Formats: sequence, structure tokens, C-alpha cells
Amino acid sequence: MITNSTEKKALVLSDNENLSRAIEISLDILLNVKVINLTPSSSEKLGNANSNVDLIVMAMSSPNDEPVWTLTRALLARQVGQVPLLIISDRPFDSDPNVNIFHLDFPFGIDGLRAKVREILQVA
Repeated sequence: MITNSTEKKALVLSDNENLSRAIEISLDILLNVKVINLTPSSSEKLGNANSNVDLIVMAMSSPNDEPVWTLTRALLARQVGQVPLLIISDRPFDSDPNVNIFHLDFPFGIDGLRAKVREILQVA
């Protein structure tokens, strides 16, 4: 396990509890990143969950979910560009690190997730 003096925090937004849990376990155990889970149907806002997150991970299992609409419903759209956003999706698109938007192909391996989050959060 990685040990940091300052623990990083990630908000995981997913429509699938198993997917969300797999991401949570991977980030917590492998990178010592505290995870807050949020579902698109939840009325909980980012501010209520924790306003000091270092990363938002959006992993939707349904191909019908639109990322922008999901972020808007979860009241997270205003965080785009402010907090790094990692979208895990089977839809191809280019990452844009200049505006803090990153992509990881779905399905993904744990090593790929760990490497991408390390890159984004710059943790050892």
C-alpha cells in the first residue's frame, strides 16, 4: 500500500454498485485514496459528500447514459475543469489534461486504473 502524509480523496459516480465498489477497493487499497460513492439518482450533492475531493471518477455501465447529463443530475458539472475528471467509458474520446478531463477505456484492468489515477493525482 502507498502511504502519503496527505490522503487523497476521490468521488466515484457510477450507476453500478459492483463497478463502484471495484473502483473503491482498487483506489483505497492500492493507492490509499479515500473514496466517496455517489449514484446518478442520488439527491446528494458534491458539497454534501465532501467539497474537497481531488478526483471525480465517472464510470457508467449503461451505454445509454450520457456523461454530461449524468454530471449535471449529480450537480457536478460546475466541478469540471476545477477537479480532475476521469471518465471510464467504452466510448472513445480524447483526454484533455489542459482542462482536467481524462479517459480510461472500459472494460479496464486494475493496473490500468491504478496507473491512470497515479498519473492524474501524481501519487507515488
